[in-house]
Amino acid sequence: MGYDFKTVRSQDRIYTVGELNRRARLLLEQQLGDLSVEAEVQQVTRARSGHLYFTLTDLKGQAQIQAVMWRGQALRYGAKIVTGQAVRCHGRVTLYEPRGSFQLVVNRAEEAGEGLKALKLAELKKKLAAQGVFDPAHKQPLPAFPECVGVVTSRSGAAIRDILKVLQRRYPLRIVLAHTQVQGAEAPAMIVGALAQMAERSDVDVVILGRGGGSTEDLDAFNTEAVVRAVFDHPQPLVAAVGHEIDTTLVDLAADHRAATPSEAAELVVPDRDELLAGLHRLDHHLARAVSHHLQAAKQQLAMSLSDLSATDPRVQLTRHAQRLAQLRESLNRWPGQTLPRARAELDTLRERIDRWPGQTLPPTKTALRDVSERIDRWPEPVLARARGEFAQLVASLEALSPLASLSRGYAVVRRRPDGLIVRDIDEAPAGTRVDITLARGELGCVVESSKDNDKQHTDP
Repeated sequence: MGYDFKTVRSQDRIYTVGELNRRARLLLEQQLGDLSVEAEVQQVTRARSGHLYFTLTDLKGQAQIQAVMWRGQALRYGAKIVTGQAVRCHGRVTLYEPRGSFQLVVNRAEEAGEGLKALKLAELKKKLAAQGVFDPAHKQPLPAFPECVGVVTSRSGAAIRDILKVLQRRYPLRIVLAHTQVQGAEAPAMIVGALAQMAERSDVDVVILGRGGGSTEDLDAFNTEAVVRAVFDHPQPLVAAVGHEIDTTLVDLAADHRAATPSEAAELVVPDRDELLAGLHRLDHHLARAVSHHLQAAKQQLAMSLSDLSATDPRVQLTRHAQRLAQLRESLNRWPGQTLPRARAELDTLRERIDRWPGQTLPPTKTALRDVSERIDRWPEPVLARARGEFAQLVASLEALSPLASLSRGYAVVRRRPDGLIVRDIDEAPAGTRVDITLARGELGCVVESSKDNDKQHTDP
């Protein structure tokens, strides 16, 4: 049941400070009792007596409460009370009467797990993302053939051994190590310092920031804002190799490149020497083949050019023309003695034929022409007579079939307007139809007023 403050105010009593604090303590303890609080630990003080005094604050720092853990409980749960640690504290609320201070007496503490810590991480991630820390546009490409690789990790961890082993096997080169702790309360500051030292070196081409696997808590240093910003601001290309593949820290998101393990990071920053040599051998083979083909083509082209040059050599041309000229001179020397006699004989033959032509040819031609003329004079009369008889018969037949003969006897042709249909039945031209009537001489334009047939007659309205 809630306390009735109206009853207190209505009472006519004056309290001392001690009585007031005692009454407030009783009210708090009675009303709230045992409870659990999830918060972040701040301002831890370990007293000589063994008691722990600390402050619990919520995620956004908008509220806090003083807490105390007595020596007996501190011996058992004190390791959980670390500045910045998200915890779930079980205890009771009370009021310390001598000072009138409101506090939580903690009798058990445990890590908050996915509670406040996860919320705080999500808030930080959202903040950094809004500031462009994870933007791909800011990420630097890796050098193709680095000469020096910087490694930021623990000198005693497995990560440096894995990195050295892979680099020695794939692409031996110079390595610079900046030692740092990779977990614990001091790790964030040491990582930031090691990155700063590496940034000052002009001989380092690429940096690997890594550590081996571990629990989620072991990776907390790589989720702190200071380390993430140091990675984002780092001048050399940086590869993050934090934890195992299932773990993704804020450093992984801020780095220029991410590798699942330190070994994979080493493979990422350097090429494979064996693959490079194999590629060079392939290129050498292709180059040799290309040069061979080019030389062969050049030889063929040179042979063709020499052949063309030989064909156009002036000395060869002069020799050929001299031979042709000799042949023509020989032919010219032989030509008059062989050709002129034949030409004279052919000319004499033609002259004789010309002399004989009129006397032998004209008389038979005149006789044939006279015969043809006589036949032409006799031909027209019998043929024309027959043609006139046939023509008269055709004219008679045509006149018998011509519709004009019917029209001349008083018949007419009726055509319906406007389609020109010849009207053969009264149904084709009802009353009101416009028609054209063709007579033996001329046409009439009419409108049908009525119609009738032999069986019945009717008049259209």
